Amino acid sequence: MQITTQLSGTRIIFYLILIIIISLGLKLYTVDFSIPAHSDDFGYILDSIQYGEGDFFISQKKHPGWSLVLTPFMTIINSDNFLDYGSVARILSIAISTVTIIPMYILARRFFDEKYSLVASCLFAFEPHLNYNSGTALSEPLLILVLILSLNFILSDKTKYHYLAFIFTGLCWWVRLEAIYPAIAIILIYFIIHRAKSNSLRNFFLCMIFLLIIISPLFIERYIQFDDPFYVWQSVTIFSENYAELLTTPENVGVVDFVEKHGIHGLMDRLASGLTNLLNILIRISYPYLFILIPFGILFSLRPVEQKLKNIKANWIMIITLISVLIIPFAIIDERRFLFPIFPFLIILSTIPIQRITNYGLNTFSFNERKKSIFLVATVSIVLLLSITFTMGIGEFGYGLPNSALEYEKIKFTEYLVENFDGRILRDAVVDDYLAYVNLTSNDNDFKTFKSPRGKNPYPDLYEPGKVVRINVYGENMEKLVTNGKTLGLKYIGIMEKGSYFFPFLNDIYFNEENYPYMKKVFDSNEMGYKEFKIKVFEIDYKNFP
Repeated sequence: MQITTQLSGTRIIFYLILIIIISLGLKLYTVDFSIPAHSDDFGYILDSIQYGEGDFFISQKKHPGWSLVLTPFMTIINSDNFLDYGSVARILSIAISTVTIIPMYILARRFFDEKYSLVASCLFAFEPHLNYNSGTALSEPLLILVLILSLNFILSDKTKYHYLAFIFTGLCWWVRLEAIYPAIAIILIYFIIHRAKSNSLRNFFLCMIFLLIIISPLFIERYIQFDDPFYVWQSVTIFSENYAELLTTPENVGVVDFVEKHGIHGLMDRLASGLTNLLNILIRISYPYLFILIPFGILFSLRPVEQKLKNIKANWIMIITLISVLIIPFAIIDERRFLFPIFPFLIILSTIPIQRITNYGLNTFSFNERKKSIFLVATVSIVLLLSITFTMGIGEFGYGLPNSALEYEKIKFTEYLVENFDGRILRDAVVDDYLAYVNLTSNDNDFKTFKSPRGKNPYPDLYEPGKVVRINVYGENMEKLVTNGKTLGLKYIGIMEKGSYFFPFLNDIYFNEENYPYMKKVFDSNEMGYKEFKIKVFEIDYKNFP
């Protein structure tokens, strides 16, 4: 593949199609359509089915944008098999992520010429974390698309595109509740780039009108449902002590409550902890190639050579805004997918050092045109090789093929749980991954009658009409967990061999159950012939608890 200084439109289209095909292959590699949706994707699908039935009650935890996009497709399916709905949601998510390669290229053209824009497209299209996420039917691919369009439109010199930038910024909030904050970034970018233009202030107010028109239905709906147009459950729980407590705290743990208990120093510690966790996760998800490019991109962006300084500033504003929004949540929720919407803008930074080295070389060497082409082809090839390697997985490195056997055993275990147990089980990591799915699909068409829970209780028994109900209980040690569990009617605790995510003190029980006479083992996957999923379930004997 030879890249010349100027690429024809035909060649650009050819390369983009080639990139899209490779990216699609990488995406499909990590998807097993026989595994049902069972996480947040499960909730999105149920909401979309509900919307298709004419009930537009909005979940207090999730905004409806992604579910609304799914709704017409879910209406068409009209299947009695939930797997069909999950498959369509995944296909649509993959399609959105794949199509986003084109606006990513267009955005990159704001910073680079055709060939480096193609390189940026490759970095985006081959990114293994984004490819894996696209097959999960979650909301990130849609949010990424809308964010890319927002920045692209606001960087345009044409006023009509500025209106579109604010419209798409409003649509961000329809997709994710924290995504209203990119509006701050878009407003800052508008005044940095377009403040000197005539009628800039008048146009800004028109832009804000478009933004308010787009987001106002959500405010109205929240007022109707929760008597508060600004009500968001996360805003009154995010200052919980930790994630396990967050799950059990109904409300009223906001910043004021936190400061009253821990003081300003405690708040600063919380911010520092969130920033540390965020940066740590960002480094980890930058593998296998962005972690090398990003530091140099940061360095070279301080003195851009061929990029417009105002565009670089705009890119930085978007990055900083998106990261700032996540500092508080990351103090207790180290969920890596929340950082995926930042990737397109990090990729812009990552392309800068590739361009700089190719065009200007280092102190010890420089490239002629032929060497530049060879270097770019080699760079893209290395990125593709690393991406393929990471996607296929080698040991613990990368994703690899879905472990279908493991997921099937999880479903089998959950079905056994539902059929043979009666009572409340501790919600912890993947112990209850498929409980909602099994309960809602065990009877014909039950899942089609699902309705979002009314009221402000963040974790009611949403999807669990059966005898076994997952329950959130908080406790920093065994004594407090059992004490709190007794009050809330906790009956069972499931413990996996690989350990508990929320309650690490439970891990010892799995291997040394004889030391815990008040924990009566009622299920052992090893005794049931399970090969992949290792779990034990214990019934709490409160009478014998010391």
